[in-house]
Amino acid sequence: MTTPASFAQRFAALADARSPFCLGLDPSRDTLARWSLPDTVQGLSDFCERVADAAGERLAVVKPQSAFFERHGPEGLVVLQRVLQRFRAAGTLTLLDVKRGDIGSTMDAYAEGLFGAGSAYNVDAATFTAYLGLGALAKTVERARAHGACAFIVVRSSNPEGAPLQNAVGGDGRTVAQAVADGLRALNEQAGPGVLPAGAVMGATLPPADRDVVERLGEALLLTPGIGSQGAGFSDLPKLFAGRERQVLPTAARSVLEAGPDRAALQQALEAHQAPSRVFREGA
Repeated sequence: MTTPASFAQRFAALADARSPFCLGLDPSRDTLARWSLPDTVQGLSDFCERVADAAGERLAVVKPQSAFFERHGPEGLVVLQRVLQRFRAAGTLTLLDVKRGDIGSTMDAYAEGLFGAGSAYNVDAATFTAYLGLGALAKTVERARAHGACAFIVVRSSNPEGAPLQNAVGGDGRTVAQAVADGLRALNEQAGPGVLPAGAVMGATLPPADRDVVERLGEALLLTPGIGSQGAGFSDLPKLFAGRERQVLPTAARSVLEAGPDRAALQQALEAHQAPSRVFREGA
């Protein structure tokens, strides 16, 4: 069986053709209300269709937050499947934000439902946590590699509550984040050059002191939430990611979605995020 092109390869092509920007799709109760939509499955569906219509063929990556679909029960998950299919048809890479983290056998089952043409969601990437150990994610990363997908593992998150745990120092003198970064790099090295089935979640809101963690990650792709409503701007990216520009997926949700529901306004807000993403990618 022919090995599919890796997520890293496909992202590189789309980032050059469109932009590296990743749009978070977060249909919260507040966002639906702002769009004058009911907090129902129908409102959820209408919201997703409007975003896909405005942004689908413009985006390299879309990142639906699974929780906002799960809260509507099984019918919400049907909407999630449908919007994933809609973006795939537009040539957009799909990255499902689920942050799964469990023991190895359970993680393999999660990955089976996420990756591959026969899976329930068939996404190009998904997010995971390593609190139960990176070894528990080994089969998840391998399954991602086999399907040309990417497992993005939280290393340093954008929320301030994560700092005490992620900066805690272990017996070997490394912080938790440093240890996760080292382990993630090892997973990529095991997969062979350029494949990069393990990516890292590194918040755009982080201080320059976390540059050491970025360096430990090697060539891993870097999902960087926190731009816009969480306080980070595109001007903050070089402080942490200079020299790694082509690895970065600048990510925002609310600062784009709040421009809706008007299609033209939504596209204008999207371009306001895509343009500086392109500039950053080129190292300008």
